[in-house]
Amino acid sequence: GLVDSLPPEVLLVVFKHLDDISLYTAGNVCTRWRQILDGETSEKEWKHFIQLRWPLFLPQNPVKCWKTIYTNLLNSSPCRYCLESMMLQSTPPIEENSWRHRRLRSELRTLKTDPPEGIQATPLDRHCCHWQASITGPHGSPYEGGIFLLYLQIPQSYPMRPPKVRFITKIFHPNISRHGDVGLDSIHHNWSLALTISKVLISIQSLLTDPFVSVCMEPTIGRLYLSNTLEFDRIARRWTWKYAMHDFMMPCFVDLEGV
Repeated sequence: GLVDSLPPEVLLVVFKHLDDISLYTAGNVCTRWRQILDGETSEKEWKHFIQLRWPLFLPQNPVKCWKTIYTNLLNSSPCRYCLESMMLQSTPPIEENSWRHRRLRSELRTLKTDPPEGIQATPLDRHCCHWQASITGPHGSPYEGGIFLLYLQIPQSYPMRPPKVRFITKIFHPNISRHGDVGLDSIHHNWSLALTISKVLISIQSLLTDPFVSVCMEPTIGRLYLSNTLEFDRIARRWTWKYAMHDFMMPCFVDLEGV
């Protein structure tokens, strides 16, 4: 066909206009495209893509192949569309001296100087409209050892209105939907001016230790938690190994049969 007949020089011109996810997807279209992209996209560039899209991902061991890490992080996201649109969200004009801006700057200083244990958060834009956060799986839970990444969208009316929070790392949990949405009462029904980004993340972290199964985002998982805790823990732990431990180990070293 026409696409197969295009010379590499023409394809490379097209590829240069693609973002990182589109570039990765193009490399999976056919062997020829993958070979062309592998020859033109360096490990340094894949590392740069990771730093832009997952700024809180910090590998604990030397990385031999950044493209493999990129692939694993991308496949660990519940929704690729949400992951892509996270970087494309518009930033509305906001007054630098507004209450919202001062409040968020104060919260950011506190998060940097005195972060809660196992929690990090950083804005993705200068107006602090879009944030990325990470939550370390609590000790003693099936999520222990995992680093779970989240996306937060802060409305213009913050702190009068709560942030929108979504996991961008897959997790097996009754209060977190397969799409990554979080079933937390304080950000849906009982928001208060006294709450902060830090407190929201702490509440989500506590859900990983003590799920609230009276009302579930995923009722089937909630019923499993109540009826067979050992099986729930087994699956949740395997999901953690597979999707949330790329900073320490590669999933190929873990037996994930049956996940």
